[in-house]
Amino acid sequence: MIHLFRTPVRGLLPLLLLGLIAGLTVPARAQTGTIAGLVVDGETGETLIGVNVIIEGTTIGAATDLDGAFTIAEVAPGTYTLQASYIGYHPVTITGVAVRAGETTRLEIAMTSEAVEVGEVVVEARLVQNTEAALLNQRQKAAAVKDAISAEAMSQAGSGNAAEAMTKVTGASVVGGKYVYVRGLGGRYSTAQLNGTSMPSADPDQNAAQFDLFPTNLLDNIVATKTFTPDQPGSFSGGSVNVNTKTFPDGFTLKASASSAFNTVVSRSDRFMTGPASGTDWLGFDDGLREIPAPLRDPDVVIPRPTQARRNPELAAQLDAFSRSFNSVMVPRMGTAGLNQSYALSAGNRVSFLGRPLGFVASGTYSQGYSGYDDGRTAQYAAVDPGADSLNADFVFTDLSGTRSANWGLLGTLAYQPHPYHEVSLNVLRTQDGEALGRYQYGPYPKNFAPTVTYETYVLQYTERRVQSYQARGEHALPALAGLRIDWNAARTGTTQQEPDLRFFFDQYVTVTRADSSFRVYNINLGSSNATPPTRLWRDLQEENTEGNLNLTIPMRRGARSGQIKVGGSYLYKDRTFRERKFDYEDNALEFAQFFGDIDAYFAPENVGIIDSTSGRYIFGNTIREGTRPANNYDGTQEVAAAYGMIEWPLLRTLRLVGGVRYETTNMEIVSRDSTKAPGRIEEGDVLPSVNLIYALAPNANLRLSATRTLARPTFREIAPFTSFSFAGGPELSGNPELERTLITNYDLRWEWFMRPGEVLAVSGFYKYFQQPIERVFVSNNNQVTYVNVPAATVYGVEFEARKALDGLVPALRDLVFYTNLALIASEVDVPERELEFAEGFDIAPTRPFQGQSPYVINVGLTYDNPRTGTAASLSYNRFGERLTAVTLGGAPNIFEQPRNDLYLSVSQRLFDAFELRLSVDNLLGADFVEQQEYKGTAFETRRYEYGRSFKLSLSYEL
Repeated sequence: MIHLFRTPVRGLLPLLLLGLIAGLTVPARAQTGTIAGLVVDGETGETLIGVNVIIEGTTIGAATDLDGAFTIAEVAPGTYTLQASYIGYHPVTITGVAVRAGETTRLEIAMTSEAVEVGEVVVEARLVQNTEAALLNQRQKAAAVKDAISAEAMSQAGSGNAAEAMTKVTGASVVGGKYVYVRGLGGRYSTAQLNGTSMPSADPDQNAAQFDLFPTNLLDNIVATKTFTPDQPGSFSGGSVNVNTKTFPDGFTLKASASSAFNTVVSRSDRFMTGPASGTDWLGFDDGLREIPAPLRDPDVVIPRPTQARRNPELAAQLDAFSRSFNSVMVPRMGTAGLNQSYALSAGNRVSFLGRPLGFVASGTYSQGYSGYDDGRTAQYAAVDPGADSLNADFVFTDLSGTRSANWGLLGTLAYQPHPYHEVSLNVLRTQDGEALGRYQYGPYPKNFAPTVTYETYVLQYTERRVQSYQARGEHALPALAGLRIDWNAARTGTTQQEPDLRFFFDQYVTVTRADSSFRVYNINLGSSNATPPTRLWRDLQEENTEGNLNLTIPMRRGARSGQIKVGGSYLYKDRTFRERKFDYEDNALEFAQFFGDIDAYFAPENVGIIDSTSGRYIFGNTIREGTRPANNYDGTQEVAAAYGMIEWPLLRTLRLVGGVRYETTNMEIVSRDSTKAPGRIEEGDVLPSVNLIYALAPNANLRLSATRTLARPTFREIAPFTSFSFAGGPELSGNPELERTLITNYDLRWEWFMRPGEVLAVSGFYKYFQQPIERVFVSNNNQVTYVNVPAATVYGVEFEARKALDGLVPALRDLVFYTNLALIASEVDVPERELEFAEGFDIAPTRPFQGQSPYVINVGLTYDNPRTGTAASLSYNRFGERLTAVTLGGAPNIFEQPRNDLYLSVSQRLFDAFELRLSVDNLLGADFVEQQEYKGTAFETRRYEYGRSFKLSLSYEL
């Protein structure tokens, strides 16, 4: 039996332990409550600093801090009236503020300038309990077009990580389970941020953050900004996605959860492809099992060739030792998959330190899981004759795949307010993800072999990814200096992706049939041009960002109008290192055929290195040779410095201008370890203007218009001057040091109506024009691709969003909320002339869509939340239109991922006030993953496999 994880964590036992631990740790309920809230300018939505909020008839109260927040702790249960007062604003009285023991009552107070003649304002307290409502309120007052998803909505949708959560955001889609596309644009066209600072990429081939690395248990919300303002980085067009981690709470909090899930395709399957696990795989990293053997860690070591070592004892001993230093496992085996599991624990509090509030949050999350399939299909087709009615099959494989994963994350946040007008905070984040893949494919390969030959390919891969981030932030208000506000942040964030001992093995066989039996004859044809030798590969990518930002905000007021001037600057230094080692096997005196397909025997110790020395010379079995290309190893740096100025001012009482300009300089360099390769360089300075107009149609409705200029830079890999090899017919990839950055002109229009708290109706339109966009193209008919600047591209579309509590239609439906969002997007990219030449004679369009762009993305959902019974339920549906996944060579049509109908159901029940039991079902309709290309009305599937349905049971405890 293969041990998939060497871990003491098994089955559903932690679900039972959670209940026991929580029962033993429940403290006595506090006998007092807390009143907390936010005070804002009712016209602009800006938070107000130094507002006095007191309980009427007492001296108990608090002043708002520089975030406009206040907290009144240790309030006896009851119903109170609050009074808020601030110089230059009408006083506000809030009645009916109910306080319950052990709970926090949350309020939002809007104040009106004294320039508006309204007298004292009396309002009834309104609890702010729905975090979706809070995000919608922020959107209403924001300077730019934004969409977001809260921690509450992530939980309702069953999202386990940030990538899954982003599928619910208007106009967003997720490709490959980790890469976020906004308005059909991903990679270089969308910026990823972590708490407002740039997020580095752990992908060797693209500048795209991997959102699956961030468990939702560590997050407060995710905000997608879709229009550019000068205080944002200029390197986005589709959107800037900011992942915000948890902040410190108003009082003590404790939350724990555990879950287990069963997948109908993978769980308990005995056809799960896997390989040997190291002792720490269950922690998401390798313990050294897959390291390069010690004798070969020096990249300058010289491996003797068998022809050199045949009669040289010293060289023969070296070659023998080098070849035997590797473990003998080259292919995956079938094992049994377990249940998916996840656990989370978080605690936080706000205490007094030196008489001032000190807040902290500590969170941890852990999960391990299994995914895969045993009945997949992978194929490749080619068009060779324009007059033919069908495509020719290069290969058609049956595909078996298994991935076991382990993921954990730790978050620590510490914030201190030494003065109501000053706050500093420190945020530390660490995530770790390890994935072990076993894959086996077999079938005919008519492009390279006779129809009677069955080709086999095996892969063993382990990918280890981590993110480590240190962030310091500060906010300071200086009322004595005309209300000047200063905010700053400094961050050091690093990502790594390691692939230790990536193993490939290829063979082929024919079945020989006799009168009463049949047998297979195996071969690997290492001397053939069609053969790929058994290979072992090590890859190590490290990228580190050092970033600092400084912003100064100067409030302005003229009569009833208020606005602000904002200036600032930023600096980002990105450092990337990529290293690769490759070793190939030679079989020398061995013949794979003599082992009858037994790969373990073929690589057994007696068949590796020296296998005979009795004849006066050394006879070798399997030996290794260096296959590393020095050019494939590179170092890259990117330096981006920026300064900006912007103004936010009401031109009219109902018309607000947000405009300004940002200047960014870019210095980027890629240097190959092969000194014969010229480095890739980009040195540019760009002026990026932005104009946003916000017209208030009503107090709760806006019309937004914007025109902006942004840019997109090539990635390190795209300008790296080397060619990377491929396996099993895939294209070789060459960088292009001559690439230039892309300039983008953006136009946006949005109408939005925030009907009631937590409700919205919005319609958006956008148009984007790209000058010299970067595209991946074929450069020859020998299956080699590179990157080029094509003349132009366009992206345009409309978005629709609605969120409505149904009690406004039927009072009996007060616990139901309906929501939907729809994005319709079109894009056109010029196909390079050289690529059109390869398809001469075929009917090929001169344009194609952006890779990864869906023509539509739709989400529909219904949530039920009954606070009286503690019962909640959520039903959500997601579908995207077919999206381009691969550009093909010659006349073969491009390959598109096909739409899927994804239906999710969740039902939860609160138990004993502090517990919640949740049952959820994902992929309720059982949709499959399908990629295909269509030729003359016939669909040719290039990949298909089952996702299966997942049933998840979770138990959580919250104090």
